[in-house]
Amino acid sequence: MAQARSAAQSPEAARVQVIAPAHLGETAVAALRARGIDARIADAPGDDIVAWAIETPPTATATIELARACARAAAAGRPVCLLVPPPRGHGRAAIERAAALAYLRSHGAALGHDVDAWLEAVVVLVRFGMPKGPHTAVIAPAGSWLEAQANVIVAEAEAAGVRPPHVGKHEEATDVVLYDPALGLPPSHLPGLHLAVIARAELADGDHATLYGARAAIGAIAVLGRAAERIAVGLGPAPAQASAELEINHEQRDRQLAQLAPGRAGDHPTKTLLRAYGAPITRQVVAGTPSAAVNAARRIVFPVEIKPWGNDLPSEPDGCPVERDVTSDALVRRAFAAVLAAAGRTQNDVQAVIVRERPPLGRPLAVSFLKLPALGWTVVLDGPQIAAAPAPLRLVDAQALAAAVVASRADDPEPDRAGLANLLRRVSHLVVDLGDRLVRVELPRVIVGGRGARSVIVDAWCELA
Repeated sequence: MAQARSAAQSPEAARVQVIAPAHLGETAVAALRARGIDARIADAPGDDIVAWAIETPPTATATIELARACARAAAAGRPVCLLVPPPRGHGRAAIERAAALAYLRSHGAALGHDVDAWLEAVVVLVRFGMPKGPHTAVIAPAGSWLEAQANVIVAEAEAAGVRPPHVGKHEEATDVVLYDPALGLPPSHLPGLHLAVIARAELADGDHATLYGARAAIGAIAVLGRAAERIAVGLGPAPAQASAELEINHEQRDRQLAQLAPGRAGDHPTKTLLRAYGAPITRQVVAGTPSAAVNAARRIVFPVEIKPWGNDLPSEPDGCPVERDVTSDALVRRAFAAVLAAAGRTQNDVQAVIVRERPPLGRPLAVSFLKLPALGWTVVLDGPQIAAAPAPLRLVDAQALAAAVVASRADDPEPDRAGLANLLRRVSHLVVDLGDRLVRVELPRVIVGGRGARSVIVDAWCELA
């Protein structure tokens, strides 16, 4: 396979520095040396390829220091292969862990959670260099071990409710072509790196340019490929001037900001800010009387939803009353009184409601935009597991966050990830542009539509400094 061999380097072409806890570091060095790779334990990164493993997610301060080392290595074309525990749980601690890992990834770290994939990523980097992306074409005869393992990997990911790795067949995906040389060589016309893989290490027979195990090989390619895509578009958050692409209505934004006092701003004023940035929100109107609510419902078109208006109200997931599927004038009048009573509004309080369109069907999602110590503005998706990225979002980061959203059930249509990525990117620029005026923006209910349906912000609030 001429293409594969031309991409490979000699064992002396690159050295590897292993920075890891003692037990893991010694094992990694021994494993790499058995592959003909010059590896050694190090205390700090140098100019060689760095394989770094940490037992616990770093603090914010440690993340900043580690990110500097990752950025230097990425700029030299040798990203740090970073092994870290996966983020788990929910709450503030989980958010801070996910944000730290996202910050490192945005600064060029080839970051993964599986030790075997970590070692194979180092081997790929030494022997072949960086792939252009994470898409892997698996070339294997039907019924072979390689086809079976690739199919199992995809099936396991889908069953767990997470996005499967990029695995295709033949021309479907060609950043890397993965094949078992004993089962035959892949077609020479396929682009991308051609990497040989065998089922187990004991079958290597002295061939140091072979990867071990389909699962570890595909994981390694995914880790390096995502790092390559991130490095190609630039490190760190998007530059602030990238917001010029969004066609922001600065006049509407500034007019709404002038009306807001420090503290919490409720759903409608927050959505007015979001609309200035082109973020998709529900069509809605504030109505101060039952008759005004009826007129608003007619303009919006039945069925509608009705909720109380006010800056002091909880979010919808936290108990804000909402009347749904309101289909007539009489039901609008009834809903007007019902939601105000449920919210504890008396005749001395503001008597106003929000009349809005019925949201599209889709996957509900909560999104937070938080200013974290040291790490700055961060976008956080609260799904089956926490996902995060530094703000303002680069398009590749917005797409990566959206990729974490999967259909709720196996027969559901694929979510509108492009629409969600656009939504996240726009709001991320809003929070950074407003700087010290904002403390946080919360989108407790975003509906991610199925394919062909739009994604929209249904519930929102923010806190101003």
